[in-house]
Amino acid sequence: MVKEIEWVKLPQDLQHRFFELAEQEAERLTKAIQELDVQFKKLKGKIKPYIHKLPVSNETLMVAAVDSSRSPRLSERLGVRYGVFASGIVYLKGIEKRREVFRAGVFKRKQALSRDKSKYFFDLLTTYVERELALEALDQCDLLILDGSFYGFIYPAQRMKRAGLYSSQEDQVLKETFKATEKLRKSRKTIGVIKRSHTRAIGGFLALKKRNNPFITVIDKLILSTFMPERSMFSYQELIGEKPVQIYTQLALLASTSWPEENPLREAEKRAYTPFETLKLQKEGFKEMRRIQVRVYSNMPPCEIEYPAIIKTEKLSEWLGQENLFNEATNLPMALDLVDNMVGLSARFTDEFVSEVEGRILETIFKNKGNQETVRIFFTLLNPQKPY
Repeated sequence: MVKEIEWVKLPQDLQHRFFELAEQEAERLTKAIQELDVQFKKLKGKIKPYIHKLPVSNETLMVAAVDSSRSPRLSERLGVRYGVFASGIVYLKGIEKRREVFRAGVFKRKQALSRDKSKYFFDLLTTYVERELALEALDQCDLLILDGSFYGFIYPAQRMKRAGLYSSQEDQVLKETFKATEKLRKSRKTIGVIKRSHTRAIGGFLALKKRNNPFITVIDKLILSTFMPERSMFSYQELIGEKPVQIYTQLALLASTSWPEENPLREAEKRAYTPFETLKLQKEGFKEMRRIQVRVYSNMPPCEIEYPAIIKTEKLSEWLGQENLFNEATNLPMALDLVDNMVGLSARFTDEFVSEVEGRILETIFKNKGNQETVRIFFTLLNPQKPY
């Protein structure tokens, strides 16, 4: 069956207008890419000294990766906001799968509560379950890989508090998540992989000398994709020193918006640490985090990795230099790709879960000879669009 193209469903005049817009946008982007390519060539000499060859390691470690997935939207069909989430760990030794562990959970909130509060708390709860599952893996692996930054959950929690959506329940889950994260950081065997990186530390670093440099709006992953050869690693620490990478991303943001006349680095530090102060959390662990970019396969962009400073660079290089650690199709750790595929949940699955709840309610009422008309009215009032 031939699938009809959406474009041809529009009136011809509207189709023509969209073709014109597409042409204009293509011309604009082509020019921007050509200009950026010229700037890349100028930058290469400044960045190349911080790119090193990734050593080859003959050691094969037990690698565990933990990831979670939650329903992309909440269902409100039963008078309650429902969401489902799944967390999992996959253990690999080389390319051999040794074990897998999964957790499933349901999130529910009253409809009267804020949608934003439900969304933020759902995110936080999912991270909490993931961190607790990761702690269980520490004694069973040589290297543990988290999906995302160690402290990434702090920022949605700060937004929740600023919006007045933060209560003792959220604070308790936040503190438990933070406590588990600190244990993982101190374990000397845990790293984080930032798959959807927004890091702009290179542009931020260059902004200290030239505020309006062309890289303040370009993510580092794009910049380094033009420089880094196969089996190489880029050290942020060698470029920017001991300060967290996030501070230099803040500098890039300031350079593109509201650059302070005096001491922009101090303002960037203030912005980076504010979430910890707002939530009354210790920031020492955050200060000790470091990042590198690793490129094992030249056909894919580099992989951004976060690690605690207590893990020496030599040790990290040995871990990352293992054969078959990275997936050639994604340039991400193989174990992380596997668990990500296993725990993925779609919006449709949430609807199917709620339908299962509805079906079981109807089945129980029928067996107990309850009033089926009341059930029908209950579901119809809560979900008038759903046919019964």
